[in-house]
Amino acid sequence: MASVEVGEAGGLSDEATLHFQFHHIQAYVDSMKPLEHYKKIGDHLNQLARQGHYDPFSGGMRYLEPNAHHTRVQQGRRVWESIHPVPLSSAPITPGKEGKDKLGYVAAGQDFVEQLIVGLGWRVTAEYVGVRTRSLLVTSSDARGVKFVVTSLSPPREQCSAAKGSQAQEEEAGGGYECYDHFDSCHVNRFLASHDGRQGFAVLGFEVGEGECDKILARYMAKSPELLVSQEGVKTYRDSRVIEGKRRVEIDLGSMKVLDVFAYHSEGGKTGDNGTVLRFVERKGSFEGRPGFANPGGVLPGLCDVNPTFDGTSIPAYSDHWVSNVLDREGFLTTLEQTLGFAPKVDFNAGVIAAGDAIIESTVIGNTAAKVSSRKEALSNQAQVYLPVNNALSSHGHVASFIRELGQGVQHIASRVDDLVSFVERVNNYRSLTVQTSTKMSTPNPFMRTIPFSTIRQSITGRGASKTINPIP
Repeated sequence: MASVEVGEAGGLSDEATLHFQFHHIQAYVDSMKPLEHYKKIGDHLNQLARQGHYDPFSGGMRYLEPNAHHTRVQQGRRVWESIHPVPLSSAPITPGKEGKDKLGYVAAGQDFVEQLIVGLGWRVTAEYVGVRTRSLLVTSSDARGVKFVVTSLSPPREQCSAAKGSQAQEEEAGGGYECYDHFDSCHVNRFLASHDGRQGFAVLGFEVGEGECDKILARYMAKSPELLVSQEGVKTYRDSRVIEGKRRVEIDLGSMKVLDVFAYHSEGGKTGDNGTVLRFVERKGSFEGRPGFANPGGVLPGLCDVNPTFDGTSIPAYSDHWVSNVLDREGFLTTLEQTLGFAPKVDFNAGVIAAGDAIIESTVIGNTAAKVSSRKEALSNQAQVYLPVNNALSSHGHVASFIRELGQGVQHIASRVDDLVSFVERVNNYRSLTVQTSTKMSTPNPFMRTIPFSTIRQSITGRGASKTINPIP
């Protein structure tokens, strides 16, 4: 049994320390296929893995050797096509220079969910079907890592995989009221309107400590009330159970608080930019994280488990940094300092980077988390938040064109993996097999893998800080 409450914030002293973790990213896309389509692809990839054809990341056999020649790629394609007879792409394989493949891959118009499933070995782990929107949760095999909530406006109800017996069906008689505000179609439409109708990363979600959603709301109300998405403030979703006997007993099982604020100010700084949102979630009881994927509601209320199966080649990934392109970098940094207590970590080349006619300013801002003690913990720990922020100083370059065409927003999402070289090989191997996933990736420069961690230091002195790399002895 779930209920939702809204409320205003309590007080907060300027000295209060907040606790943050990367939590989830919500992307708004033009459309998604039915859940059964993605589960079928996952099942077929699982069949391929069960035949013993593994990539090096999983610790098993190599399915395609590095620089595999054309006939080997064709053999791999035949095995895949025998399992998955309907091609993900109709592009033919033709030999290229030096025996390399020319797959005819087109980067535009790809299905984002399919790319994550095929290229990275991720799976759809939960689904929400509402009145006017549908969402899928896509994750790697480690539920602590990156969590993509992919949302689109709903197709006709008969195409929704979970419509029967779902909340969508139950609410149909209620006039279209969406129980969960984070899945409301008004947010999708607002984002699309502010981004020239383009899909993209719309919400950056952070988990905070107990009582901290109210504290963050208090700061925004004091410093930047124009950035609040809703005047209702923090929304609280409660999970409870009612036991009927000689008397009626209601047991509180858990709760989740959600606060949404606009990330940036619009040009001029008087109002919030209607695009990207920062979301803060606070979880207790039944909404808290659990091992495995048994609790997708702990990502966002309303998500329901779809019993995913991973094939052993899934690459766990963990959020590393989320990059924004903005009109007013200094203004955004100031907002994050005043409301979240973030501080600048690195200003690249004193903040100014030039490449030909393209000139930008770039600063990394973030919280101050406890130091980690091991490499394993450094990989999976999500408590250190880094948010690089760019603004253009000329009309040329990728930052200027991004803002000109899309407006302010999230430029890219970066994630950590344990072995980047194996990750690149895995993506390229599955691209060769399926003509799917992503543009072919290059292996990182071997020199970058030889720099000892001890030689890399950061000198942080405030807004003018710089990142320095000492010479290798």
